[in-house]
Amino acid sequence: MKKEETMGYFKNIKKTTLIIVILSVFLMVTACGSNSIQTSGDPEYESQVITIEGLKTEEDVDTTLTEITIGELRKLPQYTLDASYKRTTGLTEEFEMSGPYLREVIEYLGGNLDDYAGIGVMGKDGYYCLISKEVIDATPDLMLALVIDGNAKLDKDNAPARLAVQGQFGPYWVKMVEKIVLFNEIPEKEITSVWVFKNLAEGIEPYEYEYYGSKDDAIDLEQIFSRLDYVDSKAFFTMKSSDGFKKNEAINMVKSRYYIKVEGEDAPTNVSPYIKLGMNVHNIAWVSTNQDAAIFPNKMMEYMDTVIINGHEGITLQEVLYETEIESVKTETFDILGTEGEKITVSGEDMGKGILVPREDGGASVIWDESIEHKNIDNLLRIRLVQDLAVEGENEQEDKDDSKAAEPESISTESSSLQDTTPPLGPKAPNDDTVLTITGDGIEKELFLSMEDLKGLDKGYIEQCYSIVNNYPTRKFAVAKGISISYLLGQAGIKDQANCILVEASDGYKAELTKEQLLGKRYRYPQLISDSTANAVQVQPLLAWAFGEGKDFSKAAECDLRLVIGQQGIHDVNTAPGVQMVSKITISTKDAGSWERPTANMADGEIVLNHDYLDQVKIYYTLDGSEPTENSQVYNPSTTYFQPDLIKPIPVSGSGILKAKVIGYGKRDSEVLTYEY
Repeated sequence: MKKEETMGYFKNIKKTTLIIVILSVFLMVTACGSNSIQTSGDPEYESQVITIEGLKTEEDVDTTLTEITIGELRKLPQYTLDASYKRTTGLTEEFEMSGPYLREVIEYLGGNLDDYAGIGVMGKDGYYCLISKEVIDATPDLMLALVIDGNAKLDKDNAPARLAVQGQFGPYWVKMVEKIVLFNEIPEKEITSVWVFKNLAEGIEPYEYEYYGSKDDAIDLEQIFSRLDYVDSKAFFTMKSSDGFKKNEAINMVKSRYYIKVEGEDAPTNVSPYIKLGMNVHNIAWVSTNQDAAIFPNKMMEYMDTVIINGHEGITLQEVLYETEIESVKTETFDILGTEGEKITVSGEDMGKGILVPREDGGASVIWDESIEHKNIDNLLRIRLVQDLAVEGENEQEDKDDSKAAEPESISTESSSLQDTTPPLGPKAPNDDTVLTITGDGIEKELFLSMEDLKGLDKGYIEQCYSIVNNYPTRKFAVAKGISISYLLGQAGIKDQANCILVEASDGYKAELTKEQLLGKRYRYPQLISDSTANAVQVQPLLAWAFGEGKDFSKAAECDLRLVIGQQGIHDVNTAPGVQMVSKITISTKDAGSWERPTANMADGEIVLNHDYLDQVKIYYTLDGSEPTENSQVYNPSTTYFQPDLIKPIPVSGSGILKAKVIGYGKRDSEVLTYEY
């Protein structure tokens, strides 16, 4: 080979080698993330912001709200995904997406995604999805997509960014991302009751919800939540479909304008003005809050193993409980409750010998193996974990201690007796720190209070134990820590002319009480479980920032502000005005008015009492001619939607006098009805 040819040969080799090296470096950069910026070219578009809430930096400084622009996000390493997901309609969508990984966005802002229990992502259209730590850990390429199919200026249905969650169904892929909430803590679920959804919703008027051209009956979740003992607004609301898809949302995001469609195509499914078609959970098999699950038996049958007992096909009760995330079934004991008032107490081991059999109407029956001497239940209401009710056996020593407790002085509603020399509270107008507003023409001065203001009122701080009754009626005890309502209203200068007190939550829920109902004498009944008023102890109304069931104050967990009051009588349903997430209290001088008297009629030796608001009030009565009080016999211990069989006609014989009156929150007691028979 000639010298010139040899030199040319080596030059070509060098050029080829250089090209290979350059290509290798390019491919490595592409694989590891590129810093090349592809922008929309529109300054206004690039200035759009995504808000990060709850960020904690390495210095453990809670920055609360942080904003980052689309332009800033583009300066971070950009990655490319061949993305695809399956919509809940079954349709698969595919994209090429580019953008920064969310993990690196949080690191850029000074945080660490591993430090959080979950994230909530909200779109500009109000759509919201809560993503658990389990999903985050399984998705290392969790991305804020800024470019989709080569378009750096996304259309109005996606801009300014879209969340890409590879391996998850469409509802996780939030469009129009506007806000990301980082949760330091998410209360763990401790499911203690599993309801049949149809029977839990019995008596709730379905709402004819129009959704993408279809009108179908739907049940308002807010009304479902009102029937449960305790719903923690900071916990997950979980939905699982019959095809295995599971979606979590923050409970405080689904308490308003959120429905479960119970008829029509793909029912049961979640619908809301904020949920676009294809982002729903179709064919829901069960849902759950922090303590309660509700099942759709027919849908569970589509994916769970079944057995046959006595000619009936169903799912073992053990498997139903495991599926709804009750962890220790075999070592526990459960009450099985029917809609007709039946109650069977069963060991966890024996729950494997009974099956849940769906009914055509959406309910379910319980059928037992012949080796178990339990009665079958035709229409199941719920399965309830039997918890350690030490309160049920209130020991004598505690009763004695309560009986020795000094009777507290009556809680005066005179403003002069409640005020002290504490410096003026809070700013003169609400600001970003305001968590509670006290207003109305029934006080001398408005208050706008932060949590720091409330916790700084040492003279008003109290810790108390309460006896609690709900509409089911379930009886239990609870502990609370917070600020005395009486003290707080004293600081606002409550007037003698004040009559009505409206307590409102940040989610729109509200309860109204008369001044006497809130500030008058109320009690804890130590022997509540045994239906005795003995040794009652007066308690004060409380605006609590820590709350827990039982009598152990160490179990009181931090919570949003909630109203906790004692009982006026042993049958008083004091959960009814127990507003959670309290944000506003309005004191008014308007007249509260009185409840109408009940009516009575007699047939076949039984007296039936009626009232237009039977589910909102209690009717107390006597048969000996005495005046009825809060501790007299109660005609309607439950409601028409929980245990209507407990609302029974009163059997009488011969002649006599029945006296009855109505007591309920928001109005004064009714006049007494006198009925001679």
